[in-house]
Amino acid sequence: MTQHPEVSGPVRAPEPLLWLAGRPLTGWSATGLSVLAGAVLVLAFAPFDLHLLAPLALALWFAVLRGSAPRAALRHGYAFGLAFFGFGATWIFNSLLIFGDAPWLVATLVTLLFVLGLALFPAVLAWVLTRYLGSAPLPAWLLAAAAGFVILELLRGWLFSGFPWLLVGHVLLDSPARGWLPIAGEAGGTLLIGLLAAVLVLVAARRFSAGALLLAGLLAASAVALPWSWVVPAGPSLSVGIVQGNIEQARKWGEDGVRHALSRYTGMSAEVAGVDLLVWPETAIPAFYFEVYTDLERLSATLEEAGTELVIGMFDYDPVDGAMYNSIRHVPSGVTYDKRQLVPFGEYLPFRDRLAWLDRLLDIPMSDLSAGTGSGRVEMAGQVAGLSICYEAAYARRIRTALPEAGFLLNVSNDAWFGATLAPHQHLQIARVRALEMGRPMIRATNTGVSALIDADGRVTARAGLFTSEVLRGKVQPQRGHTPAARFGPWPALLLTLLLLLPALRSLRGA
Repeated sequence: MTQHPEVSGPVRAPEPLLWLAGRPLTGWSATGLSVLAGAVLVLAFAPFDLHLLAPLALALWFAVLRGSAPRAALRHGYAFGLAFFGFGATWIFNSLLIFGDAPWLVATLVTLLFVLGLALFPAVLAWVLTRYLGSAPLPAWLLAAAAGFVILELLRGWLFSGFPWLLVGHVLLDSPARGWLPIAGEAGGTLLIGLLAAVLVLVAARRFSAGALLLAGLLAASAVALPWSWVVPAGPSLSVGIVQGNIEQARKWGEDGVRHALSRYTGMSAEVAGVDLLVWPETAIPAFYFEVYTDLERLSATLEEAGTELVIGMFDYDPVDGAMYNSIRHVPSGVTYDKRQLVPFGEYLPFRDRLAWLDRLLDIPMSDLSAGTGSGRVEMAGQVAGLSICYEAAYARRIRTALPEAGFLLNVSNDAWFGATLAPHQHLQIARVRALEMGRPMIRATNTGVSALIDADGRVTARAGLFTSEVLRGKVQPQRGHTPAARFGPWPALLLTLLLLLPALRSLRGA
């Protein structure tokens, strides 16, 4: 492969960057490279963690798009999205088939529609980049491509309740550039990777001066920003126990599921009596709290005698309006947190009056829940905790509401419905990003794994296995302070992305 030098100055139809045997790689060959780029990008995420592949994959895709006609770019973008989400989110099929007990055909069709919908995001970005900005000079166009990718992810995490999963900025977690996450958040992390991809494209196109200038700017910003420490310890560390019961979904929701779960979790809890906090995962007991409160409060009283406060994930019921909630209860105080960010088609059915037929095909327990409100702050063990349930850990805006008052984060999750897929590992990676981004340790309790204790630097200090029944024990150190990412959210990164669009827009005005 050789690179064809680009004609200098703004032109109406810039030549392709990828050449083979003297011919430009266009058409379906370019579409195939887009598929490759999308699939390779997934390898940058957990459990593969090949983070260097992220800028390489984006660089390949940007190079494919440069010089493509808008219609061809639309196809290239869609192919990239199909590979990225088709490979990275295959667990959707498993969740519907196993957990939702959907017919094979229904699980296949719903998963296909889900991936086809998500693939529209990079497809639209590719079309906009070539239709409206295609004549911009290469350096300006690449800045716009990196900025556009950030905007794409922000929209994906917000529209139609959002799907902030597989966000490219997350791959910085175990890289030397991980310090960008508490500064610029996941959006800033995505921008950094996009700009590194732009450097690679500039070097491949022999635009060495522009590439060196951009790389020098990134290195200088890193040298200034990364050494800062944003949080400090707040009070003594807390001893924590997590009970991972590993009860299969079929057994959990069977006839004797409630008794079986109570017996297992109660018995396992005795192993760690004496810790400051004992945490059971999301919906540990498949019942409403009022149905089993006698057993739970008796256990809580026994644990309190040993100095242990019990925190459990359970369903709650409001008899006044008949609303059902997915909740976390601090049993000694009786204070509950109700999940705010519900999963469409899992915890509630959008457009229920029109999609009742789909509800009949899926057999998902407790799929008509109500959303809670509030900040997520609950006092426990002498500290304020920032609570979240399952998928909420993927929404930085939800976690931020508990800060700066919260000294630590607590997330309970039921990852059993993911099965043996990429999702449990991806979900743990997301939780680790939240801890690093917010500058707070996180207690993460799951039914089947991966339960973990995560410090304020996003590093796992203790973890359970996947599909194991065990009690995890360790310590977390509460923190105080406010990282820029927790204080300002994605807005600084979004402002910078908009500024990076200006060179391409100005070049078009002058063309």
